[in-house]
Amino acid sequence: MRSALEQAGGRSFPALAMIRRALTEAGWDRSDVEGVAVGLGPGSYTGIRAALALAQGWFLARGVSVYGANSMDSVAARAWEMGLRGRVRVVVDAQRRELYVAGYELREEGWSQVEPLRLEGAEGLQGAADRGGWLWLGPEVVRWFPEGRVLGPSAVQVARLAVPAGPRPPNQWEPIYLRPVQFVKARSVPEGSL
Repeated sequence: MRSALEQAGGRSFPALAMIRRALTEAGWDRSDVEGVAVGLGPGSYTGIRAALALAQGWFLARGVSVYGANSMDSVAARAWEMGLRGRVRVVVDAQRRELYVAGYELREEGWSQVEPLRLEGAEGLQGAADRGGWLWLGPEVVRWFPEGRVLGPSAVQVARLAVPAGPRPPNQWEPIYLRPVQFVKARSVPEGSL
């Protein structure tokens, strides 16, 4: 049976079910958790906000430490750990026919970012795909680059990147967005017009 939180508002919150399943598989209780690492994006606005909200809830309820890391870096770190070497570009769907993209160099001794995280038009990047000898990585990379390798962020890598930076209260972690967050207010409807 789902908890009230998992079914609040008639909607399911799969993240809570995933957390419960992970704790069960590990043989842990919620009180055993001492820290939470969060992928700060870039990515889905809703997903990043949900992750930060869950971390903040755990912090407020249990006093756990909260850590944060760049999700693109976690893909590069995962690729390096899997033995990939050379120049890679990590791409993530940013909607509006744009991609989040960052470039990394994966060497035997480690990996480093060589191009800053940015927002670019998918068509422009596709035109440049044949130049430079980059390997393209990302959770949905083959949508834009058929020769790319599908690879998403890893919770393990997020934690490995986040913990050395140290914990902070969750309200001090900033989601990584590369475009201004814009909300459109619904226009007023005169009374009695519905």
